[in-house]
Parts: sequence; C-alpha cells; structure tokens
Amino acid sequence: MIIKRFILSFVITYLFLSLLLSFSIGYTIDWIPEATLTQKIKGYVIEGFTRFKIIKLLIATGGGTRYSILYLKQRASSLSKR
Repeated sequence: MIIKRFILSFVITYLFLSLLLSFSIGYTIDWIPEATLTQKIKGYVIEGFTRFKIIKLLIATGGGTRYSILYLKQRASSLSKR
C-alpha cells in the first residue's frame, strides 16, 4: 500500500515538474520560423521530460518518500487511538 502511494506521488510530482518546464520560454524551436505546430509540440514535450531529469528525479523521490512516511505516521497514529 505504501509503495503504491510512493509511486503515485512520484509520478504526479515528476509530471508536474515536467509540465512546468514544457511551457518555459527560450526553447530553440521557438526561433525557427519553418517549424510546424507538430514539430513545436513534439519539441516542447521531449524537452520538458528530458531537461533537468536528475534534479526532477531527486525532487520526485524526496516528495514521494515524504508523502509515504507522512501517510504511514497518520495511519499508525489512527491505529494506536483505537
């Protein structure tokens, strides 16, 4: 159960950080006038998922771990009150 919560929070955090980077300005395809809309979208998606991947992995791992530990503590305190 805790592993499911860790994986879910990890994926949500990583996707959120990637989404933020996908919409950043200054990507090189912005300056190419011949680029089609499909090429731009593909470039933004790939750039968003691959830029700063080590940092995003570390942040997502930390967030997933904290969420799992917090859930475990809440569950243990609710069981001890019974």
